[in-house]
Amino acid sequence: MEGPQVNPDLHKRLQKENAPVGSSTSKEMVVLDATAFYADVPFSSLETYYSTDSVIEEVSHKKIRKTYIEGLIEAGRLRIYSPSEQYLKKVNNVAKEIGDSSTLSKPDITVVALALEFQKKGNQVMIISDDYSVENLSKTLDIRIVSVMTQGIKRMVKWQKYCSGCGKVFQNSKTRECDVCGSSLKRKFKTANNLSQA
Repeated sequence: MEGPQVNPDLHKRLQKENAPVGSSTSKEMVVLDATAFYADVPFSSLETYYSTDSVIEEVSHKKIRKTYIEGLIEAGRLRIYSPSEQYLKKVNNVAKEIGDSSTLSKPDITVVALALEFQKKGNQVMIISDDYSVENLSKTLDIRIVSVMTQGIKRMVKWQKYCSGCGKVFQNSKTRECDVCGSSLKRKFKTANNLSQA
């Protein structure tokens, strides 16, 4: 059985993105989420990547993958960081504002927070992810993102939770049931902007 089919232009784009910019030492910092590991991105390239301890914990459940990851870390081709609390808080707040907090895992939040922290410290940053919620959040925060096996999102979305029974609207809620009628909550577009117009 064949493994995941990586976007054929990805490595070309990475080589281009990692070309020196402005000086011989300026390079794009490429941050990986779990989907990038599942697509074998760091194992099929000689680039240096960044990720978080939460992501590594999530993707290391298979012994062979854990061995490969340890090898990348030892070779200095994978660098693991924990984002600062202020960036975690910022990213969590924005995720709540756009209604994506219920679909983002802790590792997802740490990836975006790490990328934002790198960016705010003056680095050029790019995230590799196929997770639509990660993409939506990253685009909202003006962080560049590249998809691995998909075409990526076409628009940035703000979500709104509502009760499927009585129609009550919930703001920034992780609740799954309506406190009025007990029906399950659903999500719908609140606003959506085409990326070409954003």
